[in-house]
Amino acid sequence: MIENSFLIDNTIKKFDTIVRIIPLVGSLAKAKFCNVLGHPISKSVWTDLLDSDIIDRFGRISR
Repeated sequence: MIENSFLIDNTIKKFDTIVRIIPLVGSLAKAKFCNVLGHPISKSVWTDLLDSDIIDRFGRISR
């Protein structure tokens, strides 16, 4: 009984995390930071950006 409770609790936590990540990955893909699978897209333009600029852009997307 306790084992089943543990398994159900872990499954719910994992599902809850995945559900929140899916919209974020979608937003990042729209902004061309990554593809729809969440893999980053490399751009030469980003090499000229400061770390703070990249963080600011990400912050605007995640709101």
